[in-house]
Amino acid sequence: MAQNKQELRIVTYMCPSHPVQLYELILELLEEALNCYTTLQYESRNSGPLRNRPDPFSTNKADLGFMSAAAYMKLREKNKTAIELLPVTPVFAHQMNLENKPGYFSDIIIHSDKKAHNVNTLLDLRGCTFAYCDEESFSGSKIVLKTLKDKGENASFFGSTLKSGSHLSSAQMVLSKQAEWAAVDSTTLLYSKKFMYDGGRDIITLETLGRLPPYPVVANANLAVEIKKGITDTLLTLSQTNKWKSEFSKFGIIKFDANSNGAYDGPAAQMWSIQKEKLNIRYY
Repeated sequence: MAQNKQELRIVTYMCPSHPVQLYELILELLEEALNCYTTLQYESRNSGPLRNRPDPFSTNKADLGFMSAAAYMKLREKNKTAIELLPVTPVFAHQMNLENKPGYFSDIIIHSDKKAHNVNTLLDLRGCTFAYCDEESFSGSKIVLKTLKDKGENASFFGSTLKSGSHLSSAQMVLSKQAEWAAVDSTTLLYSKKFMYDGGRDIITLETLGRLPPYPVVANANLAVEIKKGITDTLLTLSQTNKWKSEFSKFGIIKFDANSNGAYDGPAAQMWSIQKEKLNIRYY
């Protein structure tokens, strides 16, 4: 007879930009550490709860969720009482992350052929075709708009834009020359290049923007306090176990570190406030 165990219902909105195997690994870790069962919902159509639908936390259909920082900030505004930010976040390897701090980056990528056309900085991409995952993404579009605005530019900078649907698709568009450049989540590029044609050798990182707010780990507010603490403690200490440290390093995760709502205020809130900036400008 099956043992009567707690079941954790987990949802991820981070795939396919992040490999689903990463979240399956988190499930394995939690099952072992908390002696529970886990189930995983995979929603690839948006980086957070779908618009115009009840979120799975307020309807009590999910206990734990992984989503983008932008999606968390929107959900926090919409339904603050249904969710709780757990004080933990993954830390990914990146050449700019020398101090191994939380947060991630946006890599501006081009095909190696562009280098032969004297493309050396972001401003050299004026008039080129830009691929982006979606309009709400911090790393895929908002940080690009903010950076261009800081340089005195606006959306007229883009020759044309292509909505790819995911960071992975944006990178593939650059590799296949459907787009001349893209801004992609640095963690996507880190993991996925090795699976691309010729190891993604023809993709060049022109510039890196950020640091961006950490990836939030969101819990149902009704989840038992001891379970939320158990999840947090398990993630924070996984790097102390060689087995789990080795498994997570395959996805570029160095460790999990502390996180708080302060990470989504200040500069993050400032970036969120440029919602009126659009990728396309109408001409009359």
